[in-house]
Amino acid sequence: MKYLAAFSVVLLSISTSVSQEFIGSFRLITEQVYANGNTRIDSADYHFGKEKVALHIYARGKPDELRLIFNPSDTTITGLFEINGRKSGYILPMNNDYWPGMPFAQRPYGTGPRTELNYSGRQKEILGYQCREIVAESEEYNVEIWASDIPLSFTKVIAYQTVGAGEQDGEVKLFDTFGVETLPLKIYLKSKIGKGDVHLLISKLQAQVNEDVFSTEGHSLSRPE
Repeated sequence: MKYLAAFSVVLLSISTSVSQEFIGSFRLITEQVYANGNTRIDSADYHFGKEKVALHIYARGKPDELRLIFNPSDTTITGLFEINGRKSGYILPMNNDYWPGMPFAQRPYGTGPRTELNYSGRQKEILGYQCREIVAESEEYNVEIWASDIPLSFTKVIAYQTVGAGEQDGEVKLFDTFGVETLPLKIYLKSKIGKGDVHLLISKLQAQVNEDVFSTEGHSLSRPE
């Protein structure tokens, strides 16, 4: 998701704090619409359990391309995949080298930046939740953020996509500047310079997790040297 520039948020009012962290599942759909009319759609399924988090990444619609399991209790990240019918995987240590976004993902809910938010006054119902529009702006984009009252920041959501040596946390930091502590169900980034627009959409939202997503059964696992 390398499409964000430095955002400056107009300061008006403060977001509401909620003490309970989110437990449940949803799909994040990312649609990039280019100036020539071409589009690219990627998606990822998130599963936030009581003790673990799992992330399915589907690049360009390919099924079950990669599943990541985050286990803070033993400080590991397990990656699972299947190639030509062979189930393989790896186990990484949970640290900043392998997971640059870790400090953001593990930050307690409600302790992010105390940023005042620019509420437009517009509201609409999305997936049964009453959402409020927050607007922001950068040199490259005008941004609409439709925030629900679900206690999960988008900073944390994006942080789980920064696993791997050489990954960067720049986009995580940019979303963090918004100070939106509750989960946006829709985000629109409208390009000012003809670079292409980005639409982020939450779907399949449910307040439960299928524990099977945390299973490594049948996979041959290795550890880095």
